[in-house]
Amino acid sequence: MYTLLDFQEKAVNALQNHVIEALEIATPQTPVLLKAPTGAGKTVMAAALLERIVDQAHLHPGLDNNMAFIWFAPNTLHVQSYDSLNQLYEEQRRLNCLNLNELSANPVLNPGDLLFANWSSLSSATNIWRKENESNTNLESLIDNTRQNDTKILLIIDEAHLSAFTGAQAKAVRELIAADVEILITATPSGEQLTKAQDRLVNVSRKEVIEQELIKKSVRLNIGLNPDEQNGENVHIHLLRKAFEKKAELQKLYNEELGEGVVNPLILIQLPSDKSSLSDEDKTIREVIEGLLNMEYNISTANGRLAIWLSGEKDKDGLEEMNGLQDVLIFKQAIAQGWDCPRAAILVSYRNVQSPDFGIQTVGRILRMPHRKHYTNDDLNHGYVFTNIQTNQIKFVPSDADYFDKLLATRQDDKGWIYTNLKTAQMINDRKTSATLTSAFQTIFFNIMESKYGVKQLPELDLFTPRESDDADVIALKEKNTNLMREKGWEFDISSHQIKIPTDIKVDPYQVNAIAINSENSKDFAITSEEFRQYFDRFCYDSITLLIKEKSWRKMRETLINFAEYYLQAFEFDARKIYLFPQNKALILDDIRVALEEFNKYQHEQEVVNRRVEYSDWSIPKERFYSEKHTREEVANHALTPFYELNVASNPEKLFKDFLIQNEDKIEYWYKNGDSGREHFAVDYIDIAGVKRLFFVDFIIRTKDGRIGLFDTKSLKSDIADVNKHNALRRWMNENGTEYFGGVLIPVEQANVWKFYYSEFDLEENKYIESITGFTDLRF
Repeated sequence: MYTLLDFQEKAVNALQNHVIEALEIATPQTPVLLKAPTGAGKTVMAAALLERIVDQAHLHPGLDNNMAFIWFAPNTLHVQSYDSLNQLYEEQRRLNCLNLNELSANPVLNPGDLLFANWSSLSSATNIWRKENESNTNLESLIDNTRQNDTKILLIIDEAHLSAFTGAQAKAVRELIAADVEILITATPSGEQLTKAQDRLVNVSRKEVIEQELIKKSVRLNIGLNPDEQNGENVHIHLLRKAFEKKAELQKLYNEELGEGVVNPLILIQLPSDKSSLSDEDKTIREVIEGLLNMEYNISTANGRLAIWLSGEKDKDGLEEMNGLQDVLIFKQAIAQGWDCPRAAILVSYRNVQSPDFGIQTVGRILRMPHRKHYTNDDLNHGYVFTNIQTNQIKFVPSDADYFDKLLATRQDDKGWIYTNLKTAQMINDRKTSATLTSAFQTIFFNIMESKYGVKQLPELDLFTPRESDDADVIALKEKNTNLMREKGWEFDISSHQIKIPTDIKVDPYQVNAIAINSENSKDFAITSEEFRQYFDRFCYDSITLLIKEKSWRKMRETLINFAEYYLQAFEFDARKIYLFPQNKALILDDIRVALEEFNKYQHEQEVVNRRVEYSDWSIPKERFYSEKHTREEVANHALTPFYELNVASNPEKLFKDFLIQNEDKIEYWYKNGDSGREHFAVDYIDIAGVKRLFFVDFIIRTKDGRIGLFDTKSLKSDIADVNKHNALRRWMNENGTEYFGGVLIPVEQANVWKFYYSEFDLEENKYIESITGFTDLRF
């Protein structure tokens, strides 16, 4: 059993819509693309997607669950995917996981089959699964036999960005399969893939995955690397020494956070050549590294502390365990796809200078969080890379540039400044609500039906000691409930399963307007019980609004059937007839609408109740890392030096920075706060919808007379929540001491001079700040 996170649920829902649309289009090889970063849970999302397609295809006109799936993956990733999905499906078994060895002679894929295959076993015409043979066991016969049963084929291509899936051979194999839909999964799609699937692209942002704490916040590149410390050593050895220094730091932090030896941070050493075989350079570097590891750190394959993952040489048993014995893994490109070892924390990459490209695919193995959460000590929430690529030659993949922290600023502790502890807020949500019907909906629906129709729930009968009076009471109340609903328009004398179908309609093919059909043009047609069940399922699916249909329609069906049983003593067979009778259908849809609106209010209230704020001490950090999307600037009294400003900083922020620099004679220091994350200072407030949230004050200032200013720079009428934030900040200051002053700060230009105004009083909430009347001119 698995539960999707919010961003995964959103992605799966969008993917399902795209796949259904593609099946309805009925154009072979229609691509649907999932772009998701390493650690986002692509396999789990794909598993949920396939399961829902099989389970719910019949809810869409013209589709059924007569479909099978083929899953292609590079190297041995298909084995890992096979094991993962087999485990995920072990309860429901809506899909049947297979590998090539399990297929018999003259093979066929049956509905619900999911075949996993290594791409290399099918990509070449010389491979056994591509050749004609006596047993007719080849890809061509598999596809032909499957198509003869009118079974749709959906092709899933994992790590779809790889050239193996995009070359001439790949094109030939994919055309041979001619899948009804191709589902492409990758973190780094090619430009061609993005173009072809632009209308059916689902993009999971790295920010969403970081917010769910599945992956690390950033990668810190060559941090603390100082040529003065090299002392004439080989650069390969120097990089390795720095990596071990970082490993010792992380081990100490892990021990403090989790307990002694719970996590053993792993160092990955990547040899330079991109070829599978070892080059002379690879061999030389490996010899130097293994010698140093053995002599100075007592790490070798003999004592089990060194793991090897190279072509034809794999010694890595137990490597994925959190406290695995291995301290170091030497590898090439072989683990770039699919390998999952959350304790991997440090990458030492000896790259060729001819290969300057550097991106998430290179460092993906050190991004996962060991316990799928961020830790209190923020240094554990980042990956670390040491590489010999010259800094001016590194080319970051554009979408990854903000994920690599190369720039370090340190606190100016030598100035004798006082860094006050502030109470920062953290939002805790004990139980997140989702856009899905829960058991609470049934209670809400029953209450609405009781209120509207005056009905009462039938008493429970004692099946072991029945009494005639019990039966009489139930019959009487059932009749009363039925009559009460009849008075409001319900019909219960329904003899058979029937649907109304328009007949004898003449249509102008060039007329685009809708056609009104009256009762004389519709006739009743009998349908089977199974067809009626499918109609009822579709009715429940279509009745869902405000929520995710795919995850809610079963609860809707359960609620409607339970109401019929508990109030009308009508069981599922009769309940379907009652609800789908045209006269009743209009009534129940209105009742469902009201119940869903009430349920939405209930979920909102629960969200508010479940969100709570916890406070902890915070002070300006001793060091902070910045990405290359920042520009360095020398500012004498910024708390951290050098000062790095975000390239897309807002105009009010830039103006206020200049104002602070101009007033440096009155300011001891100032600090530009971050805008998200526990490592930055936050204040809690209530937004206009009544939900508890956090905002991150832009500037923290200590004046030379000992006051502390907290300011959030805004423009007039920029955000309706500005007043709520201002008042919350004022409450925080009143509760934490008399030395604080500040609030929302508005820049105003007067005679070519920028002045800044803030209110020393609370403002009327849930309204825009439209003027600075009554505000104070900020002076230090």
